[in-house]
Amino acid sequence: MIDVAVLGLLKEQDLHGYELRKRLGELPGGRTAISFGSLYPALNRLERTGMVKAVEASTRTDRRVPSSASLVGELAAFRARHLPATGGRSKKVYGLTSSGEAHLVELLTDPQPSDDRTFALKVAFCRHLTPAQRLELFERRRAELLARVAERRRGPERSVDRYLRMLRERDDANLSTDLAWLDRLIADETQQMEKHPS
Repeated sequence: MIDVAVLGLLKEQDLHGYELRKRLGELPGGRTAISFGSLYPALNRLERTGMVKAVEASTRTDRRVPSSASLVGELAAFRARHLPATGGRSKKVYGLTSSGEAHLVELLTDPQPSDDRTFALKVAFCRHLTPAQRLELFERRRAELLARVAERRRGPERSVDRYLRMLRERDDANLSTDLAWLDRLIADETQQMEKHPS
């Protein structure tokens, strides 16, 4: 899961570790918030395997320095963008390699069943896939959820207390909601493919 998130964010922009951790926490529902103790070993592993690389801070393209309503914030943003760092340790900036880009596509199109968090990350970065790959991702997830529904129906009827029954009802409602959402995604993707065949 962390590889999809890190590679997906670095596909959009080169980032310092601190910025990367912050953006991870901003992904859908804040479900991807991780500690520096998990992030830096993952970055080191991805760097060792050639998926990411350290890039020069001076050549970094910081396209997304946030604007703020305060003069102090605007000054800090200007300094970060245009002035060299003064003293102290320079921060390492990470960028995505071509191997990392290819690996991101592999992870996004991996046919193995995904848990809910991993699937949400795949959707967050599926814009980096072709329309056909996106459609396949959505249809595969729909098939996984339909298999879950069928399995629940085949399960033995046991006597359960009302709280377990209520939890099952909530799970069934969530599955129905997710299936309806996927049907909309599939219909929209199919419509886009028909409008813009490639």
